[in-house]
Amino acid sequence: MSTPPRAPKFAIDRLRAIGVQDTGRALTLLSELLRVLPWGDAGWENIFRAAEHAADPGLFFLNLSRWADSLPSDDLAKAFGREERLAAIGALLGGSEFIPEQMARRPEVFESLFLRDGVFLRPTPEGLAREAVAAADRCATEAELKAELRRIKHREIARIAARDLSGLAPLPEVTADLSALASAALEAAVRFAGKALAARHGAPRAELPDGTRRPCRFVVMGMGKLGAYELNFSSDIDLLYLYETDQGGAEGGEHPVSLHQYFARLCEAVTRIVSEVTEDGFVFRVDLRLRPEGTRGELVNSLRSAEIYYESWGQTWERAALIKARPVAGDASLGEEFLRTVVPFVFRKYLDFTSIEEIKGMKDRINLAAARSPRHGRDLKLGLGGIREIEFFTQAHQLIYGGKEPSLRLRGTVETLSVLARMGIVTGAERDRLAEAYTFLRRLEHRIQAHRERQTHALPQKEEDLHRLARAMGVDAPAALLSELDRHSAEVHGIYDRLFGGARREPSEIPADVQALFLPGPPPEDAASLLGRLGFRDPETARRNLDALREGPPHIRIPQRARQYLDRIAPEILRQASKTPDPDMALGHVERFLSAIGGRTMFYAMLYEKPKVIEALVRLFGSSRFLSGYLLRHPELLDTFLRNELSVLVKSKSDLRTELGEELAACEDFEQELDVLRRVKNLETLRIGVHDMAGNLSLEEGMFQLSALAEVLLSHALVLARREVRRRFGVPMDAATGAEASFCVLGMGKLGSEELAYHSDLDIIFLYSGPGETAPDPGREAGESRKITNHEYFAKVAQRLISILTTSTREGIVYRLDTRLRPSGNAGPLVSSMDAFARYHEQSAQLWERQALLKCRFVAGDREFGRKVEEKVGAFIFGVPLPEHAAEEIHRLRTRMEVELGREREDRLNLKVGRGGVVDVEFAVQYLQLLHGGGRAALRSRGTLKALYELQRAGIVTLEQYKVLDEGYRFLRSLDVRLRLAHDASIDQFDPHVLEPELQERYRKETEKIRKVYLELLGLPPG
Repeated sequence: MSTPPRAPKFAIDRLRAIGVQDTGRALTLLSELLRVLPWGDAGWENIFRAAEHAADPGLFFLNLSRWADSLPSDDLAKAFGREERLAAIGALLGGSEFIPEQMARRPEVFESLFLRDGVFLRPTPEGLAREAVAAADRCATEAELKAELRRIKHREIARIAARDLSGLAPLPEVTADLSALASAALEAAVRFAGKALAARHGAPRAELPDGTRRPCRFVVMGMGKLGAYELNFSSDIDLLYLYETDQGGAEGGEHPVSLHQYFARLCEAVTRIVSEVTEDGFVFRVDLRLRPEGTRGELVNSLRSAEIYYESWGQTWERAALIKARPVAGDASLGEEFLRTVVPFVFRKYLDFTSIEEIKGMKDRINLAAARSPRHGRDLKLGLGGIREIEFFTQAHQLIYGGKEPSLRLRGTVETLSVLARMGIVTGAERDRLAEAYTFLRRLEHRIQAHRERQTHALPQKEEDLHRLARAMGVDAPAALLSELDRHSAEVHGIYDRLFGGARREPSEIPADVQALFLPGPPPEDAASLLGRLGFRDPETARRNLDALREGPPHIRIPQRARQYLDRIAPEILRQASKTPDPDMALGHVERFLSAIGGRTMFYAMLYEKPKVIEALVRLFGSSRFLSGYLLRHPELLDTFLRNELSVLVKSKSDLRTELGEELAACEDFEQELDVLRRVKNLETLRIGVHDMAGNLSLEEGMFQLSALAEVLLSHALVLARREVRRRFGVPMDAATGAEASFCVLGMGKLGSEELAYHSDLDIIFLYSGPGETAPDPGREAGESRKITNHEYFAKVAQRLISILTTSTREGIVYRLDTRLRPSGNAGPLVSSMDAFARYHEQSAQLWERQALLKCRFVAGDREFGRKVEEKVGAFIFGVPLPEHAAEEIHRLRTRMEVELGREREDRLNLKVGRGGVVDVEFAVQYLQLLHGGGRAALRSRGTLKALYELQRAGIVTLEQYKVLDEGYRFLRSLDVRLRLAHDASIDQFDPHVLEPELQERYRKETEKIRKVYLELLGLPPG
């Protein structure tokens, strides 16, 4: 194995003289190169002379070694053989890693530039377009065209970079040639896609008003830097696709389609051809977010639809974006027509206060972007005194003055600055400083990007990179480069900061990460990352929901005034969402909320005027799926919520009866009455829930409010039911008394004890006074009503009541009812007479039914009859002693509930019927009430906490036992409230892992203590 020749020792002096830092590595590379170019070859002198032009001489020799491995040595000798080529070769090899590497893989690019002297030539935009279109005409497949366009791209990028890095081309030439390359590729893509679509669908033809048809025009508009001929090496190309009209269609193909369908498919193909990554890379990345409605909008728009959009919904940042727009491919005449159409939108002759404020707002957001730029890596584009500030300074003046000064309607930044100076709007010194800084920053940006073809504007931090950039910019050392950069940045920012009189806004409470998501234009590319930092667990979904805050609700174009309000409140809404327990749920509910209010400006104005309402609304959205669902399913409640009419903390039954009665009295028909019952239920539940969630209600207050609401709705619903039945069947008469028969509804369970929870069903029993028949209603003809028995009559009343409360309308239901606690349960009649009810409980009722009657309370109907029923019930419960082994029987039933209903395991607990759950406390208290209540009326309280308190006062329960049960019951019921509010469902079973670790531990301890006391009070052994 032969060893490679060694470089002569004097080579070290040459390497040091040209600025090589790592001479050891360079000597190794030289030794390898000697295999291709013997040291005596005269070409070596030219190689060193070329290296003198390299920003990084070490990189020069590394790239040269790659060429030597891939390219014919004769071609290398020829390339280095001409003096005039050395500067371009040296600058390219020493200024870029990426481009020489690509040339090593593509010898034809090297040959074009350095053997046929393409580096000294500048093709015209028309010539480049002809070459690309010719490729489109000869390629049979899309894959072939992609390869051809990428071949042209690699050649042109190498040519442009070599001319730029070597100083052969000034900045305007570089950016114009990059822009011409993009236009050529787009023109070829349009040509090829059009041919492919025509073969399948026919040619697109527009129908004119006179009925004639002609080819339908299509244009690709270049926006941003492409439109202004200011592309850089790593720019995306911002595009807007337009076609002439929707009138017409594709003709002559096997599968005719509408013009919109045709051009949508054309645009998909064009985008794919240019931007899709293949084995040869891509031509340009395509960004379509500047189209009407951004990512939500159609891929392509007709001229008329675009005009309507900008006239009706266009925003100030879109005016700025259109300043640089120009046709770059397709039919240029259509593009010019579009630009004439939007002139009144872009360049307004008269600017109102709002427009100026919006432009100032754009400046504020640019300031924010500058503040967000990395502290350690200077951002040439977004940082203080960067490219963005120069561009905005220029565009702001165009937006303000361009309506009256057509000469300002230019695309190029430096050109516009010159006109502003000639008009005296800016001083000549300001123009010179901004133009010089713009050129400096853009040249520096190019040298950063050309090095590795990375889409970056950040100044590198490594010392060797700064050395390379300093040499590439023609200065000796990094310190000199940074000094020059600091000078330009300070001058730019000083001029920019004086825009609008240098007005300073008050410091914002909105975090920078939130503000960054609302910068003008499309969402930032790091939106998902920003949302992740704000606490969103699913940043991608959050990013999609964010669109509703940035653009308004999906599928709705909100009025301009509503848009202005939304722009002002959106950052605060996102800030509040990020502070909630579940930011993802909050933002998802915000999206649904905005969809519910649609384009109604008054709602946006109300939110803007009432920041406290935003705070309460978003807190609800991020804390309670249940209450959010109420609000979102019933948009009619939004107005009340936004008007802050939920502030009443506690309402008495009298208040509720009065309010509901007034609303029902205003109804014109039965359907309206049904809606009122549901609307009041929804609104009052929302009111109670909002206060509950905010911690404004105690456990007892919350349970009482829900119970009082249910009682009032039930009693009014019964009035409606009795009225409807009375109209058909007359008046039920009691055979024993000859008076009208009485009827009542008894509340059982938590309705009876006034301990209702959210989502609770209502346990009820229907009773009537006694047998008899109906008689005609006074004032009605005898034949208008049919005679039926009292049992039939009140069964119909009960059925009507159930229907009124449980039928689902557009407003939902009022309550679900459970009548299984009636005598004989489901096997028994729906309604019972007082005598039948008494016989059942005196003769047939089981112990658990006697226990259930402890909660029994009159809730609706004839009050005097209800009072008599309650007295009877008291006798059933306490009139006879408890049977022997009552404690064991109650515990047997409790155990069945725990096993059959609780079914607890490690990942599923049941706070109601599980071990040590709510029912343990209730059964212990109820057992002691049954045992001791006969002789002590104070113990007969229906409420668990009140009865427990009286048992402790009576000395039946020790103070320690009382504390365990009282604290445990409150803990479990409060946890129940939390879970029911958080989830839009009735939750008894739950996964303990959804709780915080300390809450899990407390649950375990409380339930263990409850079970221990429960067994003690029932006189049962521990277990």
